[in-house]
Amino acid sequence: MLFLGIDMGTSYFKAGLFNGDGRLVGSGRVMVPRRGSGMQAELEIAAFWKSLRQCVFGAFEEANAEHSALTAMAYSSQANTFLLMDGGGQPLTPLILWTDERAPADPELAGFTKQEQWPETTGIGIPFGAGFCISKCRWFQEKGADIWRKTRAVLTLPDYFTFCLTGKRLVDTSTASLLGLMNMEKSAWWPEAVAASGMEEDQLSPLCAMGTDGGALQRGNPLGLPPGVRLFTGGLDHHMAAIGVGIGAGAKLSESTGTVIAAVLYSYNKMRIKNVCMAPALEADAYFKMSFDRNGAGALEWYRKTYAAQHTLDELVEMAATVPAGCEGLIAVPCPNEHADKSGFLNQQDRFHHGYYIRAIMESTAESLKQLIHKVDAGQESSAVFSTGGGAKSKLWGAIKEAAIQRRFYRNTNSEAACRGAALVAATGTGMFTSVFDAQRSWLRGE
Repeated sequence: MLFLGIDMGTSYFKAGLFNGDGRLVGSGRVMVPRRGSGMQAELEIAAFWKSLRQCVFGAFEEANAEHSALTAMAYSSQANTFLLMDGGGQPLTPLILWTDERAPADPELAGFTKQEQWPETTGIGIPFGAGFCISKCRWFQEKGADIWRKTRAVLTLPDYFTFCLTGKRLVDTSTASLLGLMNMEKSAWWPEAVAASGMEEDQLSPLCAMGTDGGALQRGNPLGLPPGVRLFTGGLDHHMAAIGVGIGAGAKLSESTGTVIAAVLYSYNKMRIKNVCMAPALEADAYFKMSFDRNGAGALEWYRKTYAAQHTLDELVEMAATVPAGCEGLIAVPCPNEHADKSGFLNQQDRFHHGYYIRAIMESTAESLKQLIHKVDAGQESSAVFSTGGGAKSKLWGAIKEAAIQRRFYRNTNSEAACRGAALVAATGTGMFTSVFDAQRSWLRGE
């Protein structure tokens, strides 16, 4: 009995195989083979499936397991990545990634999103811009009219994933919550927003809750997995990672330190918070409240590649551990990698070695995370924080965060939290557990 969780993240695709006790027995990881020129960022369909197959096959190989042992699967996904499909179910475009910035803000659509009803109805807590799927759809309507005329469906990444594997069109409310098209309270498409985006509602797939049975895998499916295996719908990667470390059954608050940083609160309070995204959670009248920031782990890798390529990141973190808190005045501004040379660092001194700069980046990220946590949980609903993402592996970074935020941090002992969250949902969907919370209590016991 094995459960597969697939994490379709922004930087990496990952697959995790978990046994009936919730132990990770095999994993695979592939960098997302995106392509782009200028402001465009795309992923070819063939490259998408090849990468996912590599992840899945790698997980089975590491587990020394046969595909026939697979019981069920679910996914974790990025949001606002999509493609256009014709009436015959064939893609008209590659996957257009959410990082694609080909579309300048459409004045009419931008005007609609500035109205108070847009964040109030959708639960969106981030400003409208080129990253939204609806922004790119308006671009196709104007600049790619020939393609748009043939378009019968707009499929988000998890929607397309499910459709190709089972033949069903479904989009979970977790990832759909960031499209700016959904009435969050009703878990239904919002007609006014759909119309403002220039779409027809029948171009969008039916909405469903996380954990919905998405159907059985079809014979000859693009992952090469056995037909008949059940696929259950997952959700947004940050939500799934939070589930994977126990949010809900354990602490109510989690953070993720990866390409971006995020704070996620599991809450029963439906009050909207400015600049905080809200989405339906695992139960009726429960919500994910989430806030993002770009000041994440990417700056560490930028520094290593640019100034310390002879060292591994682990070596640089060891150097940072020798540096006193406060870095003797060295300060990294948010996203120092977006500044020319080292101009994103203040109060530099010649005697500062690489460890000073690495620790300064870690302290900068911790301060940004502190602000995010204050946004989503100003009422102190949770005194503890589950830590996820690549940054959760670092004891030093965890200690820096704990000191800055003054809440107890629990490091993730399983590095594939989003995969495990998806596997928890899949195991629950089979009836093995009565709820995801029961699955968490069983699989995360002792962590």
